[in-house]
Amino acid sequence: TSPAGISVFVPLCGKSVDLAHLADHPRVSTVVGIDIVKDAAEEFAAEHPSLGVREVVLGDVCTAGDERTGLVCDDAASAGDSGPTVQRDDITFLVGDLFYFLEMDPAARAEHTSLRSDAPDERPARDGLFDAVYDRASMIAVHPSLREKYASQIGDVLRPGGTMLLVTIDRRVTSSDEAKRDGPPFSIDEAEVQELYGGQGWVESVSLLEEVDDLTRDGSRERWAKKGVLQLYELVFVIKKKAQDLH
Repeated sequence: TSPAGISVFVPLCGKSVDLAHLADHPRVSTVVGIDIVKDAAEEFAAEHPSLGVREVVLGDVCTAGDERTGLVCDDAASAGDSGPTVQRDDITFLVGDLFYFLEMDPAARAEHTSLRSDAPDERPARDGLFDAVYDRASMIAVHPSLREKYASQIGDVLRPGGTMLLVTIDRRVTSSDEAKRDGPPFSIDEAEVQELYGGQGWVESVSLLEEVDDLTRDGSRERWAKKGVLQLYELVFVIKKKAQDLH
């Protein structure tokens, strides 16, 4: 962890309020989210006007028509320009393909996630790595055929000794095999998480932090029953990266 605070990466973040909660946390200095949907960045910025949100479109150069109040749109090529900036950069919102970002070399990731602030303690580490990954909606959105790739590559953005908080859903009892396989969100139980991450060279440990009955919320039982899901649990895991990166 850097003296300036913890840097957090949020894959497939959408316009989740979690980004705002992380940005407001006193121990968090850098929040970087990514989503393929450009509107998510703009809607998030509009819904949280008190936060400085910087949008970076991966692999493209934004035009002036893409700029919004409180939102800066650019790419790595224009990041050094003296274009419009927000007063404060609380969140960097990457718009693009998650796997494209994960497959970048660390220097390229650092270039895309460097904030505009002139204060050194407001900048993320320049090595392209994060202290933590917060995955609440990413792995359950990725198609099951890509899970192995995801579990392998997500470790590339974590600093040695870093932590990943992973949230999955477990469609534990369903009325049919189709209801079990349906998604997104796709079902991933504890055994699969242990198998997927336990076999990764970068992983030191995988621990189940908590299990919550997801059908106790208002209206959830009826809504999921229509999809053939009779028991649904939210699982929260802590995945630690080895202090020495052997990935």
